[in-house]
Amino acid sequence: MTESTTPPHATRNFILNVLDGGIFFFGLSMVSRYTVLPLFIERLSGERWMQGLIPTMTYAGWFLPGLFIAPFVLARPRRLPFLLIATAIERLPLLLLGLLLVLRPDAPTATLLVAFLLLYIVHAFAAGVAGIPWQDFISRIIDQKRWGIFFGAQSGLGGLLGIGGAAIATVVLATQPFPQSVGYLALGCFVAMVISFGFLANTIETPREPPPRQSFGTFLRGVLPLLRRDERFRRYLLSRAAIALGLIGHSFVTAAALERFALPDRDVGIFTGALLAAQALANVGLGALADRWGHKQVLEVSTVIGALAMVITIFAPAPVWILLAFVLVGAAQAGVMLTGFTLVFSYSQPEDRAAYIGVANTALAPVVSLGPLLAGVFAQAAGYNALFVVLIAIALAGLAMLHWRVPDPPRM
Repeated sequence: MTESTTPPHATRNFILNVLDGGIFFFGLSMVSRYTVLPLFIERLSGERWMQGLIPTMTYAGWFLPGLFIAPFVLARPRRLPFLLIATAIERLPLLLLGLLLVLRPDAPTATLLVAFLLLYIVHAFAAGVAGIPWQDFISRIIDQKRWGIFFGAQSGLGGLLGIGGAAIATVVLATQPFPQSVGYLALGCFVAMVISFGFLANTIETPREPPPRQSFGTFLRGVLPLLRRDERFRRYLLSRAAIALGLIGHSFVTAAALERFALPDRDVGIFTGALLAAQALANVGLGALADRWGHKQVLEVSTVIGALAMVITIFAPAPVWILLAFVLVGAAQAGVMLTGFTLVFSYSQPEDRAAYIGVANTALAPVVSLGPLLAGVFAQAAGYNALFVVLIAIALAGLAMLHWRVPDPPRM
């Protein structure tokens, strides 16, 4: 069994999945969880602690389903059929949210807020259910030597298209009343996701003989032995958890800027454009660099950049400095997202990759799910600047452990 796809489909699958991810990210750029959604929460409720709900739901949805889905995925010769069902459910809440905000903008604030939170939870958890088969699917259809350039190209295209999405968001937020403005953006996001779905559905996946079926209990009992026998993977997860917790601060940059400078809504669109432009350039550059220099090294650089973004947010004397902070957020998140996939791939073998992905996601789940909510409560009590200081220290502690205690994965 080889790591790469059969030659007739390799190029086709590479192109289709770069387009799928690129247009998917374009859709998300119109409702960015770093800029537009924090604005939405800020306008409906000025409570600082509520800003922690968006990253909490995002990370809980992405990471928690891991262990439950992994044994189900392992038992099937193909990943795509299940993936298509899960990702279709992931897209539907954006349509419903858009219709609600456009057709019922005069609904009570509490109703809009609760409806948004419920729909976003469905979206986030469906993304998590799709995440395990998608990651394993990509590791099957993309040659191992091209993982870095693939994720870089996919996210880079998404970032470039996302600049257009940010421009759309800027215009819509500036010209349409709130909350209809966010509703139109949610509908635009849904349309883009429907297009991306078509590219994914046309991918050719070669079936593979699955390992013997095992129950969820059997799979769960194998988690601790896996972590005990693979010390480098265990150390990687610990350092990754600290870095992920520290960089949660990026989700509070918009709220901190809105509170300090009383910015108009259109500036949020500009921030989104800066973030995505930086993300596009960083994805292409870091993807190629990771394949040549090392994926762990790229994660280290990305952590430093992410910490610097929070430092700038603390000391920003004017809104233009927040623009610079978002440039750094985009670059940092590009590297973190890229290596989040490839490092787990690198530490595992093809036959147990789904298990490694499930263990990695579930191990990070408590930290990244509860962390943002606790961060929001801390910000409510002590302010955003104090929160950033604490999170910077946590991120740098994770960086130190990654650099000195985590061995490099096998070279690709």
